[in-house]
Amino acid sequence: MCNKVATCLLPLALMAMASMAHAAGEADGVLQWEQKAALSLPVSGVIESMNVVPGQRVVKGTVLLSLDKRPFQYRLQSAKFRMAQFVPGRDEARNELQRAEDLYERTVLSQVELDQAKIDFAEKDARYLEARADVDQAELDLEYTELKAPFDLIVLKNHVVIGQTVINRLQATPLVSVAGGQLVAVISLNPEQVVGLDIGSGINTSIAGKAHSGKVKVIDYDARSGLVEITILIEDLPAATVGQRVHITW
Repeated sequence: MCNKVATCLLPLALMAMASMAHAAGEADGVLQWEQKAALSLPVSGVIESMNVVPGQRVVKGTVLLSLDKRPFQYRLQSAKFRMAQFVPGRDEARNELQRAEDLYERTVLSQVELDQAKIDFAEKDARYLEARADVDQAELDLEYTELKAPFDLIVLKNHVVIGQTVINRLQATPLVSVAGGQLVAVISLNPEQVVGLDIGSGINTSIAGKAHSGKVKVIDYDARSGLVEITILIEDLPAATVGQRVHITW
């Protein structure tokens, strides 16, 4: 009788073990944006225009906001004027060097005089190049007065308003918070729960009662909390919202 009972219970035990092996773990997570960033500018100035609002989707290269360009235009103009002052002297020194080299080749000019012509041109050329670098920097600063979308994104929050002065001397001031990419599921697990999971591992997810397949994309250990954060790409993700709960099994 005992053998018969054991024989009957064996399939049930095997089924239970198979079920346990199939569902090694489970956890609840939330949907988050794959990319999030707080955008800023490397220059200081006064906000002149705000071109986007929270919730707006924009394509890469769209101008999100701009600073008052006038101070930057004045600096660029001043730098160009300064550079122009060094052009005649540089050109004259170059011509003098060419003449000196020609006379030296004909043994009419001494080595000392040739060296002096070289030094004179090098000094005036250095002054011109320094002024040219100032022009290049002024042009770059003028470009930086516009904050452009670095990728296709959705605007999450504007941190500044028109007329506000932004100072970025010591630390860049966040101007616009954005998100991009697709929605992904994020869960936090204890290290022992991650055993067996790896990049590319298959994951089963359930959103609003509907099952979807997924794959592990990122495994990141947070030293402060001692937890492991798992990012999961979900295939055929239906219409969903940030913060929506996701049930995950593996």
